[in-house]
Amino acid sequence: MIIALVVIMVVGTAIVPVLTPVVDRWLDQRRPPDHSVPHDPGPPVSTGSSDRGGPGVGDPYYPDYGSSGYDARKYTINLNWAPKTQKLSGTTTIDARSDHELLSFYVDLVLPVTKITVNGRPARFDREGSYDVRIVPQRAIRAHKAFSVTVTYGGNPANHRIDNVEPWSVTGDEVTAAGEPEGSAWWYPANDHPSDPASYDVSVRVPAGLDVISNGRLVSRDTGHEKSFDTWHWVTPQTLDTYQSLLSIGHYEIEQGTAGRWPYVYAVSDNLSAADRKKAFANLELTPKIISAEENVYGPYPYDAIGGLVTGHDLWYDGLESATRPVYDARDMTHGNASSLLAHELAHMWFGDHVTLKQWNDIFISEAYASFSQWWYAEKTGGRSAASQLQRTYDQYANTPELWHISMIDPGRDHLFDAVYLRGPMTLQALRTVIGDEAFFRLARTWAQRGGVHSLEDWMKLAERISHQDLTGFFQAWIYGPTAPAKTKANGLA
Repeated sequence: MIIALVVIMVVGTAIVPVLTPVVDRWLDQRRPPDHSVPHDPGPPVSTGSSDRGGPGVGDPYYPDYGSSGYDARKYTINLNWAPKTQKLSGTTTIDARSDHELLSFYVDLVLPVTKITVNGRPARFDREGSYDVRIVPQRAIRAHKAFSVTVTYGGNPANHRIDNVEPWSVTGDEVTAAGEPEGSAWWYPANDHPSDPASYDVSVRVPAGLDVISNGRLVSRDTGHEKSFDTWHWVTPQTLDTYQSLLSIGHYEIEQGTAGRWPYVYAVSDNLSAADRKKAFANLELTPKIISAEENVYGPYPYDAIGGLVTGHDLWYDGLESATRPVYDARDMTHGNASSLLAHELAHMWFGDHVTLKQWNDIFISEAYASFSQWWYAEKTGGRSAASQLQRTYDQYANTPELWHISMIDPGRDHLFDAVYLRGPMTLQALRTVIGDEAFFRLARTWAQRGGVHSLEDWMKLAERISHQDLTGFFQAWIYGPTAPAKTKANGLA
């Protein structure tokens, strides 16, 4: 994701990150935390007992998010959308596997629930707070066993807000659920934490004439069973995190076809003018070229479909890495070449979507590589070199202490996205300088193709193993350090 607080200015062929006045005001107010001792948060701690799942995985930033005690494997989502009443209703079946015996467990959902079954039997349930639904099956789920949960629910997602979070966007007749860290709980029940990715099968019934955009391959868009309704069916057999799942309903101009080995679906909101839709499609059509370029360094693309969505909403971010189909803000996609933004969001298909976060404080392993990919793609296509960009950015921000007070090992919940877009790519390019291109890109490819759930500490260990170097001092300066790294050869700055 690129949040709107960090923008990209193009100076000639250079891509230069700058801070907006909003960030400047934040920098003026920020007080430095104490990071004098390197901090390893350790693995999440379950908040459940040995026979109960907890209402969260114990994430230090979002302790209520996710659910301990089980691993979600697949979400089968069947929904109905009634635009006149703005009601979203239906069922979601979660195929899961228990970590231990479960007398009860939780799902994350803000919409009202009317019925829940576990393995086909009615289950008791109650709501705890706005986010968690506690489920008590008739029979205990035995340890390490597959089980299924079907939740029947419905309501107007726009009526629900948690701590000023409202990832359900409404513009005219267009609605979109896409956000980070929150999003999924506004349209389906889930184990809502990046440490539990799953596959998806999504069907949405809408009045004829409305379009539905989601992740993965478009299997069908009209069953033909009902004259006045269409059912759109999307499937993603590969895994993705809940925050990378996407639902958007409205009127779109859609381009569909095959580019190389990938089926694609590009969608642009009809809320945009014809001229702006044309500009947006011109940028979306860069997708296969950029993915091919990134495959050359990060290895095979991890999904079987590609695409993109340009909404009619004024989003608070420039782009969001919805798996296979990033969501882009129209303002960025209709004003010139948006290849830098696409390079960022598409790199997330490897970093963040295929390799997922163990905890939210591991955000570096997602956003740093995505931001570095912007620098690398500019270098590859004749722009400023990434080495030059590192020096330029470092010189611009070396004397901005508030930026460096936000460490990469523990940025803090309130500043999760505030520094990583600058410190992340600087750290990676500095590492590239220290260990050389061969080791650096072998590290990137090995990490990207590893897939699964990992931590920043895992990445640092792999970097030392692949480079055959002791990088303790380098990581102390760039990952843990509360001040700008010294301009030395060991830090990749001389």
